[in-house]
Amino acid sequence: MKLKGIIFTIISATLFGCTPAIVQKIYSYGATPETTTFFRNFFAIPITLGILFLQKTRIYATKKQLFSVAMISCFGLACATLTLISAYPFIGTSMATTLHFLYPVFVALICFFCFKEKLGKFKIFALILAIIGILFFFQKGKNSNNISLGIFLSVVSGLANAYYMVGLDKFNIREIPSMVLTFFISSFASIALLLFGLCTNRIHFNLPYQAYFFMFLNSILIAFVAISLLQMGIKYLNATMAAMLSLFEPVTSNLIGICFMGEEMTIKKLIGSIIILTSAMIIILLDNQPAQVKKVEKKS
Repeated sequence: MKLKGIIFTIISATLFGCTPAIVQKIYSYGATPETTTFFRNFFAIPITLGILFLQKTRIYATKKQLFSVAMISCFGLACATLTLISAYPFIGTSMATTLHFLYPVFVALICFFCFKEKLGKFKIFALILAIIGILFFFQKGKNSNNISLGIFLSVVSGLANAYYMVGLDKFNIREIPSMVLTFFISSFASIALLLFGLCTNRIHFNLPYQAYFFMFLNSILIAFVAISLLQMGIKYLNATMAAMLSLFEPVTSNLIGICFMGEEMTIKKLIGSIIILTSAMIIILLDNQPAQVKKVEKKS
């Protein structure tokens, strides 16, 4: 079961890493980040509804579960997206994304202090490696008029994403089927993002059909497939391990940028990618050892 969680989480992170290329295409048609993020979640609603209808799955959750889902959707997923996007003008996408990807550390710390989850020496070592690897992607943005605000927004983005992942793992929503959970999360996130976009006048609907096509494609990959796989990955693993395996995302994003967006492969990025992948492999290989020992003991 743990192997399934590892595979689901890595595929999810890889899909998340592919989105910058699609998002840049959407932006070229005049869409704002708020518009793109809103439709990413909104288009997932009819997709999940259609699948649930075909599967004849009951869409149900208790009031307590709905409250938990609403909290992690609005203050986790939606907040993480909005604060990260808002940081871009101040410190650039590279620096903002680097600080955002400190969220595996936040996940580990939240689980350690709030839920008394043990951190083994190998996980601590892998976390340190991951932080070092992420720092190799650090690059100061061109527009740095308000660096402090940009750094603050990026760190808040990482904390919000950590809250989202811990909520999926620790809150009372594990019993909700993944597809039903995706429907609820997409619905609550859409409402929060729509209200924010309307209040700030940053959501635009008068866009060419090409923009809607790519936003629909982005929704299928992220709000539907990637988020669903992440939810399943966390159910099989835990929030800390899933967060660390999600570090495949910046590596994939970097490769996509080099192959399809004309970005340069620097020595720093190459070293950072190798370090991150090494930290992920440490988690995958060493975290499986106790389970294997238990199996051997049972057989003997």
